[in-house]
Amino acid sequence: MITKEITSLQHPIVKRLVKLRQDRSFRHQEKSVLIAGFKLVQEIQPYSPIKLVLIEKGQSFPQLATPAEVIQVTSEIMKKVTGLENPEPIAAEVALPVSADLKKKKLLLVLDGIADPGNLGTLLRTALALGGEGVFLTKNCTDPFNEKALRAAKGATFRLPILIGSWEEFEHLVRDTKSHVYVAESGGTPLEEQKFSFPAMLILGNESHGVNPLAKKYTSVSVPISKEMESLNVSIAGGILMYHILRMR
Repeated sequence: MITKEITSLQHPIVKRLVKLRQDRSFRHQEKSVLIAGFKLVQEIQPYSPIKLVLIEKGQSFPQLATPAEVIQVTSEIMKKVTGLENPEPIAAEVALPVSADLKKKKLLLVLDGIADPGNLGTLLRTALALGGEGVFLTKNCTDPFNEKALRAAKGATFRLPILIGSWEEFEHLVRDTKSHVYVAESGGTPLEEQKFSFPAMLILGNESHGVNPLAKKYTSVSVPISKEMESLNVSIAGGILMYHILRMR
């Protein structure tokens, strides 16, 4: 049900939604995130409450499981809010997921300092697709609710249990769960030669600098590659390693 119509690019609601998209600290302050596109809005609603929906004038409103304020807007407003030149005619403000409890998970992905939002989103999508049970993000990772990360994750950000914390909190989790920790590093034991035990955690590090030096005490594993290339993209390496580890369960 349409509750109001906005036509001004300077409307306070428009400015607020743009800030939600652009500003990490504002997202966490408001406990909200902006998403865009029919498929994403429909898929996310069972996992995160929808607070507000923007629908472009002339478009039919999709069925939603939870009531939400619905505002009709112009195509120019939709472009401004989403930051896209050719957006789908729907966007929504949804509740930021709460931090998850990862203590009873058998396989966790640990992302340490991942800087590129496309890589981070792809890793979340891959973890969900391959059966990973949760993700721990160190605080120096890019925000998983960054607009580019959300697009790459294809909804996985809301469906996977995710916890963001410090390196100290990660090590507390390792001790509490008695997990076996494996670190993706070039020069590590080739994955087909490594025996994996569970519960397990797989650490992937920063694209340029690798993992935290404190991770060196854990078992290092690698994906064997041709000498013609120095390394793999972190999201590709992560997908190969997760697939292989899950086959060992």
